[in-house]
Amino acid sequence: MARRRRAVVGAGSPALGRDLSPAEIAAAVASGSTPAARWLFLGRDGRLSAYCSVPQGVARWTETEPGSTQWIGPELFPVEDWAGRAAFSQGPDGYVYFAGTRYREDATGGREIVLATQFQTGRPLSEWHVLGNPFRGDDVPPERLGDPFVAADTSGALHLFMHCFGHSVRTRRRDPEGSWEPWAGLDNRWVRTPLVAVPTSTGSVQALAMFSKGAVHWARDASDTAFRLLGRPAQPAVDLTHTGLETGPGSVTFYWRHAADGTVVAYRLQTDRSGPSGVLTSLGGGSGEGPVGAVRASVNGYDCTVLVQRGADGAPEVAAYPTEGEVYGTWWAPVGEPCIGRPAVQVDGMGRVVLAVIRPDGTLWVARQDMLDPGLAFEPWREVG
Repeated sequence: MARRRRAVVGAGSPALGRDLSPAEIAAAVASGSTPAARWLFLGRDGRLSAYCSVPQGVARWTETEPGSTQWIGPELFPVEDWAGRAAFSQGPDGYVYFAGTRYREDATGGREIVLATQFQTGRPLSEWHVLGNPFRGDDVPPERLGDPFVAADTSGALHLFMHCFGHSVRTRRRDPEGSWEPWAGLDNRWVRTPLVAVPTSTGSVQALAMFSKGAVHWARDASDTAFRLLGRPAQPAVDLTHTGLETGPGSVTFYWRHAADGTVVAYRLQTDRSGPSGVLTSLGGGSGEGPVGAVRASVNGYDCTVLVQRGADGAPEVAAYPTEGEVYGTWWAPVGEPCIGRPAVQVDGMGRVVLAVIRPDGTLWVARQDMLDPGLAFEPWREVG
């Protein structure tokens, strides 16, 4: 690893006072700096914000008002010695959390975790807090050290996760009063990708990660003091394609791609007389790549799950089905022109499904649900600005 000077994380994270160029955005997104499909969030004031990682830190676009075609950004929030990848997560209070790593010579694997929070839509980020590195010793090659993931539960507690291939998964909790508990281990040393964690409306948090023979599934209920293993579904998966969504009170559906044909697989625990068991259902979409974006939305008055993926030709593709009704099947329809990175999906402040993509020229485009159409149709794509 190239020698880097030790970073100093300041007392706040103001924007640099300039917008990033489309070329800078395009280069960052094309490099995989924002690998997950969840990067579009709805604030408590009804405005959408979009985020991506860039080599200098985090970039953000923000609607000027709910449902507006005018957005501010991309604004840059810099982090010195930034390692270039961030995980984005939103809590039930609307706060958006950013977890990433910065380079530091005396840290294990050459990196340490930093965390920041956006408390209000369009406002500067908080100070970047340094949380160290849970893996110690000289036997941690930098390429085996993963990226962190963060999730906030309904109590206001924050859960941080990080893995190191060949060692274990580590998790750390910040209680609702702001005190950090010690790092705890989750016993699976061969986890090879970052975890995805989904907080639920009942106070639980479910987490999923991939290893060579399938997935590993953990959960922590509101009354628990640690995460417990729920199972290891033996389903070959493509790395870095997993994501999750709460599809019922305390019920989480995880999605990933099957290694054999690239189709999207839905996985959810269901309970019958014999106890809980995992149910896997194929949802097609084998022409796509990467993780799917997922959101629950009202479509023609029905509670539906809307999925979006980047198709074989690079254009976004959309599918929708009754929530937790995977048995009804899905049909993937192309929507729009080629993009880079992962398409995102969210419900805006007007209750409409919104798709967001970064075009190859580095510009942000959105398409909103056409509420006059009885099905799931979209108005023309618009470049934000």
